[in-house]
Formats: sequence, C-alpha cells, structure tokens
Amino acid sequence: MVRTTFVGGKLSLKGEKTKKSKKSKKSARKKSKHNLDSTKKDAVSKVESIADDNLTETERKSLTRKQERERIDLEKLAGQSHRERVEDFNEKLGRLTELNDIPRISAAGNG
Repeated sequence: MVRTTFVGGKLSLKGEKTKKSKKSKKSARKKSKHNLDSTKKDAVSKVESIADDNLTETERKSLTRKQERERIDLEKLAGQSHRERVEDFNEKLGRLTELNDIPRISAAGNG
C-alpha cells in the first residue's frame, strides 16, 4: 500500500473565481450620493413624462393622485421610528376580535 502525505494548502477547484479587490469606502459614498441625486431627478422626470405621454386627462389625474398618496405614505413612515411602528401594530392587533385565535387544547377535554 502506498502512503501519501498531506500537503497543506487550499483545495483548488475547477472554475474557481479569483478574488476581486475590495473597493474603498470613498467610492461607495460617492456612488450613493450620485444615486440619491439620480432618484430625485427620476422623480421629476416621471412627473414631466406623465404630461408628455398620450394619456387621457383622467389617466393623468389618477397617476398624479397615486404619486401623491405614495409620497404621503412615505412621509408617514419616515416620521415614525421602528419602535413606534411596532407599538402601533401591536395596538391594532389588540383591537381585532379574537375569533380567529386557535383555542387552547387540553388532554382533560379529549375524554
């Protein structure tokens, strides 16, 4: 029987990806600022594109109302912290009826 010795090191596999260099934090910050600016510009361009499209008057009004509702919802979410949202959710659950709760099952009642 032939004895082989283990040679240390990483197991190399076919098709293994090479390591990519890590990006600096500065470039990530610049990109995130650029993305924020572009999203603001996109929102403005969406409003302008609504006016430019071949939409009926009611379609334009409904789209603007939809955007306004989304903006209000986002402002409402931004105004609350996570803790406040959880408390509101728990209060809402507390107000619901308990018809859908699973009743407690005990061995004594099964006969």
